[in-house]
Amino acid sequence: MPDTLDVRGLDEQDVSLLEALIERLRAKARKKKAAKPKERAAAEKELVFATHHSNVIGKLTRKEIYEDL
Repeated sequence: MPDTLDVRGLDEQDVSLLEALIERLRAKARKKKAAKPKERAAAEKELVFATHHSNVIGKLTRKEIYEDL
């Protein structure tokens, strides 16, 4: 990618607008890049479900679990 932009023929106000747009896009890219490691860390956390002690031995069917409903 080029490090320079050809702004010949544009007035000073237009050049200033382009500079502001470029800075805004760079800030957006930095923010997006900084957010990625956080998203990965959250996704890598182990999901733990709540457990309850019971006297059930073996497997239960869904019907047996919810038969009182």
